Amino acid sequence: MSDIGDDVVVQVGSTTARAVGRKSVPVLPDRRGDVALLELDRELPGAGAVLSRMAVSWDRAVHVFGFPAKVGDGVYARTVLAGAAGPGSEWIQMNARSTVEQRVRRGFSGGGVVDEQTGAVLGIVVSEYKDSTQPAGLSWMIPVETIVSHLPDVDRWVTGESAADEVFSGKAEPGVTRVGVAKALADWLARGDRGDVVITVVGADRSELYRLVALSDRGSRLVSSDAPEGTVPAVGSIDLAVDAAKRTADQVARRIVRRAGIAVDDRLGSSAVVRAGIPPMTVVVDGVDEAVHPDGLLNDVLRPLADHGTRLILGFRHESSPSLAVAWAWEVEQRLDGLTRVIMRHPDDRATKLRQRATELRIVAKRLDPPRVRPRLEKFAREVAAIEADADPGDVPRELHEQEKLLGVYLSEAVKRRIAERADLVALHRTATGLLRRSPPDLTAVRDTVLAYARAVRQEEPK
Repeated sequence: MSDIGDDVVVQVGSTTARAVGRKSVPVLPDRRGDVALLELDRELPGAGAVLSRMAVSWDRAVHVFGFPAKVGDGVYARTVLAGAAGPGSEWIQMNARSTVEQRVRRGFSGGGVVDEQTGAVLGIVVSEYKDSTQPAGLSWMIPVETIVSHLPDVDRWVTGESAADEVFSGKAEPGVTRVGVAKALADWLARGDRGDVVITVVGADRSELYRLVALSDRGSRLVSSDAPEGTVPAVGSIDLAVDAAKRTADQVARRIVRRAGIAVDDRLGSSAVVRAGIPPMTVVVDGVDEAVHPDGLLNDVLRPLADHGTRLILGFRHESSPSLAVAWAWEVEQRLDGLTRVIMRHPDDRATKLRQRATELRIVAKRLDPPRVRPRLEKFAREVAAIEADADPGDVPRELHEQEKLLGVYLSEAVKRRIAERADLVALHRTATGLLRRSPPDLTAVRDTVLAYARAVRQEEPK
């Protein structure tokens, strides 16, 4: 779809659809927009598609129906979702599942992208990657939340959990009042490949957290055009922001699970679903210390989320909260654990000194408050990054690549036997993929998860 105007007419079978006046957005100068609300000339049978907001996690299986040239009756193309892309990060990249299946191309544009788990429409196809020499199997979709941000009237037909609780947009201000905090949070969001799992924000600093949530939300109207450099997050970089105040651990878990697009079994409980593993996301949880049971929220919901690859920004309203001390210790622990794994890959004199420094920092962190420890952690992280930059690329553990290949082999086998979409295999594959993308990687966790996936596939081998 392009150059949308009031005179756009689309043929849907024997039905004609026309763009509703003043409810279409042409391609903007920066290539955003390109959506229109169409009105049918007659009512069609059936309930119609279900449009759904949900966190568009990596490797989520979807399919599209289109009408490419010489396929008059239409054809399906199966893809998986990747990361945010396109102008202003408004789009989501889609990768073909294999080189032998149908790929999204001309004739699919404007088609609904259907989630294979729920049957809901997550967005519409907007573009394909065009290379005259070699079809790449790449395409892009506009997610439902981006569509609603351009066409608010569409919201009446949308289901699913919003990206942020209302309290975040209600308290967000476009201006930056704490530049250092805003930069630290925006940098943390941008460095997802460094293995940082959790970061804490306390007291008045949370004003910058609310601002980042509103700027990241695809459906938000907050604009911060004159913000200092390095204080504006990418659109869609926060998948969910939830206010935990006065909520139980299971209520917070339910909000997270639903945002992930997973059906909740009331007999099982949302916390159990979280512990079993959900697709990795980036989640803000504010008011942790005002939850019904802060320790239960931390231990039964948030830690299991992090174990499965979800990154967390935790907001605390009171500096004296006992749960803040627990969360801060967790932040230091996971950060130093990740940096130590990097150091262990370089058995030289410089790495030996850095290992000693890591031990010293663990001791220091127990007696100093976070504002005094965090700068030391950042300096230490830069020193560790320096030895990585100086390392020979061949020093990267070969086993990581071998495990990735092994996972691909068993996925191909599962696809061949049509069991790849089985719930337990989907969950294991998502967890393994998330672990493989962590930097630095936890090889033990990668091995265990790939082995578990392999065993689950082999259990179904025909006799």
